[in-house]
Amino acid sequence: MASDAPDRNPALFSEATKVVRLDSYTYEANLDEDFGIGAVPNGGYAVSCMLAAASAHLSSRRQPDVLTAHFEFPSRTSTGAAVVVIEDVKVGQQISILHLTLWQGGLLSQAPWVTPSVSRRSILGYVNFSNLRAFTGMTIPTGYWETPAAELPSPMPDFQALKTEGSDKGWELSRIPKSSAQIQRSLQRWQFYLPRHGPLTPGVCDMWIRLASGERITQGALAYVVDSFPINMNTFLASTEMRELFYNAPRNPETSTQENHSEDKQRAGVWLPTVVMNLEVKKALPEDGIEWLAVRVTSKQIQDGKFDIDIVVRDGEGELVALSNHVALILEMERNTVKRKPSTKSML
Repeated sequence: MASDAPDRNPALFSEATKVVRLDSYTYEANLDEDFGIGAVPNGGYAVSCMLAAASAHLSSRRQPDVLTAHFEFPSRTSTGAAVVVIEDVKVGQQISILHLTLWQGGLLSQAPWVTPSVSRRSILGYVNFSNLRAFTGMTIPTGYWETPAAELPSPMPDFQALKTEGSDKGWELSRIPKSSAQIQRSLQRWQFYLPRHGPLTPGVCDMWIRLASGERITQGALAYVVDSFPINMNTFLASTEMRELFYNAPRNPETSTQENHSEDKQRAGVWLPTVVMNLEVKKALPEDGIEWLAVRVTSKQIQDGKFDIDIVVRDGEGELVALSNHVALILEMERNTVKRKPSTKSML
């Protein structure tokens, strides 16, 4: 996401998700601070590193693609070294099932690579891998494609204008407030373009996204795609009544600057950690990736500090690329940045 705050040259996603093979079932990753929210790496980014290890593990079987994935986040991750341990649950001709564990803290320079009494299991995952380009079989159009939900958001953007001007007649770049720029580093890796005049459908956040680095979005980035949201997403998910009451209310010109500063401060003070994330990939992207994706986000209930998120990802032709759903919490940012209890750590 673009920001008015200066930003050093950040790492490219393709570089920040590289893994190194340590042995037949273990890979080393390095979680880059440029993809963090506060002190914690973005969950979708960390998962992308795990999926890169899984893809490398199955490369000899020519099963490079995620079909489905389920992830749990029992402990906060941190920037720096991590180890991904892979367990073969079932290795099949068409689909292979793996169990993935991302470990941090107490890492060793040789097998067993982790110290059980010190190292943390930060992310756990079950994944189905396959070759999406090799699938054949029955295809039946469903009634979903006759509903308004299946249509791409209108109007179609002028993509060149969005890149050069930041907006066109229907869409505009969502900008990060200066007060949040240093905390929301992961969001600065994206450019989110939202409807200029509010939700196209009540409670729906439609957006077109691209990587701010200019990299093309590849298959390996889809987990990061479905866990990256504009900082003002809440204004689109809110009910019509809530929007009118809080977001569309008339402002006093004499106090509007102070009100905006207060809202920015509130946004900067909130952390939305993922509890559970599910991903289903519907389509193999081109080998060299794609520049633009259309993303639709909805939430059925935001209540008592927790909420659900449903994500639909499509390409410029309207074809489904991925589906995802999450359960997440709403916490104060202090929970993100509080220091861990000291432990003896031997890093790789």
